[in-house]
Amino acid sequence: MKRTYRFTDGECIVADKARLQQLLTDYTLYLQNYTDIDLESPEYIARGNGFCESKYSENFIESQISKYRQRITDIQQWISLKH
Repeated sequence: MKRTYRFTDGECIVADKARLQQLLTDYTLYLQNYTDIDLESPEYIARGNGFCESKYSENFIESQISKYRQRITDIQQWISLKH
């Protein structure tokens, strides 16, 4: 049965338990990808407007890590609740 859920950051989703499990898996992979980034590596250059002059900011990476950690926590709590 699908229910409406609201993440801590305010975004809403409509999902059943299987979809929550899939999102948990996806978000865990996203988190791993962000935590693996080496900001000193030239592979992580931000590209925009045809320029390749700056790397991703530490603030952006940290905000993404925080976002996905919180979303994982939210989903784990929802899965633990009775449906």
